[in-house]
Amino acid sequence: MSSSLSPGFGSRRWLAARLSLMHGLNFVGIGFYLPFFPIWLGSKGLSDVDIGYVLAVPILVRVLAASWITGLADRHLPPVLLLALLNACAAAAYFGLSRLDTLIPIAIVTTLAAVALSGVVPLADILTTTQVRAGRLRDYGRVRLWGSITFVLANLAGGYLVARHGAWPIPLVLAGCSLMAALAALQAPPPPAMGPASAGQAAPPRGFSPTFWLAVTAAACVNATHAALYAFGSLHWRSQGFSDERIGFLWAIAVVAEIGVFLFAGGIAARGAGGLRWTIAAAVAAALRFGLMAFDPGFGVTIGLQLLHGVSFACAHLGALAAVSALAPEARRAAAQGRLVAVGALAMGTLTVLAGYLYRMLGSGVFLAMVPVALLGAGLAALAIARLRSDTGRG
Repeated sequence: MSSSLSPGFGSRRWLAARLSLMHGLNFVGIGFYLPFFPIWLGSKGLSDVDIGYVLAVPILVRVLAASWITGLADRHLPPVLLLALLNACAAAAYFGLSRLDTLIPIAIVTTLAAVALSGVVPLADILTTTQVRAGRLRDYGRVRLWGSITFVLANLAGGYLVARHGAWPIPLVLAGCSLMAALAALQAPPPPAMGPASAGQAAPPRGFSPTFWLAVTAAACVNATHAALYAFGSLHWRSQGFSDERIGFLWAIAVVAEIGVFLFAGGIAARGAGGLRWTIAAAVAAALRFGLMAFDPGFGVTIGLQLLHGVSFACAHLGALAAVSALAPEARRAAAQGRLVAVGALAMGTLTVLAGYLYRMLGSGVFLAMVPVALLGAGLAALAIARLRSDTGRG
């Protein structure tokens, strides 16, 4: 057997290192984008509602783009090459964005960058989870956590950068991050080849079941509860008098909690449909987190609420990967990840637009609007579990 496959701890370790580098460089740009891109938009004179639209339109466009782009890896392009091309296109878009100053051009180019990036995270997850399923990699979480580590380092670096130099370098930084991610993608290991089907074997199902859609929609609802935080968290904390360094710390401490979950509970991603229970746990945590955040509890309590990110995001992410992997047809796993991104983008984009209006009217009350969305996600996940039990009982 080839030494590049399974024998030896060293080869497994090298495989994990290459995938970790890929995830790490994919998330550097996200670590700059989420906390500080809204601040860059504000520095261009955009209103709160304009910022909501600029952030939401790319998310909504991904609803149409993500499934098709990610599905290319099932049919036409090797996922490693596709991942590199998408990051390179995003780098070019961000470089162009650095030269723009008005709403419509900024919105258009931001959307182009988002379309390119719509396939990046799901493709990276596919490249990793296929290695786990093939037995070449033990733990998804311990590879994915490097994305969280670079995200938190970028949060801290972004706080320092904006505090010292203002927001103007952010698009150039994002362009450089995407270019590095493109180079990292080229060294990532390709997914293992699937064994040939026997001549008499029936073709596997290619459709997605109602239970799959319930799981995907539940995960999308839980993830979308973060919309108000991602769009207006930094701006709101600034309005409370938090310094840019404190804002960077708040984003960073949330990802420290996320890293802890990936490090010690990354095996959730291999639990199949059992991941739906973690979706419910994440929904409850999101309802608590954003319900309390609506009351402006102060810096100390906000640190505690940010630590809940380990459950509201990380457990939701791992649970969704587990459930989608278990419920998707074997031949359409890339497309299934695309569906997860697309439905999540629809929910996130809708709530981001809504958050722009609610933040203007209610201020911190916008976070309270996330609570019923979290509870809806919990209900859908519970319904998916009930359907699975019913199907098992029939069998």
